[in-house]
Amino acid sequence: MSDQLNAALSGQALTALAEDVSLATPLAAPRIAGRDAASAALGTYQRALAAPEATVRLRGDEVEGVVYSASPGGRETEIVALARRNTAGLIDTIDVYGRPWPFMAALREVIAKTDPALADPSLGSEPYAPEGPTPVWVDHPAVPPLAQDVTLYSPILREEPTGKAVVGPVLKAAAQSFSDLKVRAVLDIEGQTGFAVVIDEYVDGGHVQQLVEIFTLNEAGEVGGIRIFTRPWLVTAQFRKSMYALLKDTLGPEFWEGPDEEEPLAHSMT
Repeated sequence: MSDQLNAALSGQALTALAEDVSLATPLAAPRIAGRDAASAALGTYQRALAAPEATVRLRGDEVEGVVYSASPGGRETEIVALARRNTAGLIDTIDVYGRPWPFMAALREVIAKTDPALADPSLGSEPYAPEGPTPVWVDHPAVPPLAQDVTLYSPILREEPTGKAVVGPVLKAAAQSFSDLKVRAVLDIEGQTGFAVVIDEYVDGGHVQQLVEIFTLNEAGEVGGIRIFTRPWLVTAQFRKSMYALLKDTLGPEFWEGPDEEEPLAHSMT
């Protein structure tokens, strides 16, 4: 996957970006404005992830993206970068989401040594609301039934729950931990059967958590895998805290390895 989009999202194709491009990162809440600053930030992520592999391509009518996978320090970490283009064909908005939260916390420590501003999760004094162009909301696609051996690649868990009997309750708990879900875009997965959904949802405190959910289907048309990416980091931390309260008796401690699951907030939510 060595095309111009991959190069641009890796911070290696400056001319593919509009001069006024804006970038939302997984860790920090404010958007980064301007071609030079956005390209530099993308390059910082690539270096912190030690040149991640581009593994999946996503395509939609107005949005396209790339999923990157890496294992810095032996921790499997993934980000997905979504791009929109202006009428001249240049990328003018980029939104990057990450998973899972415990490993993104470790990535934050690495990035902070290079660019502290990229690792600052402060949300300000008001509930977090995403910046950027006003979205045109679309309908959520129908989600097929879960396969018996479905695997969830969660944005908050250290391990991956497998099996409908386990994944079902986790998804039910997630549905209890957010409200007012809205869909920004629906994308196809290149070379695979399935789809991706770009979502905004409200969590505790009135903060908006942004997600990309990728559903892959098996030969029977059932959901065989769900891979979920989120941003910004501090809102996901709050979501993880709510999920722990609901699932601590269902999922063992190995799923919650990482920063304190009961008080996971490294900085105040206000």
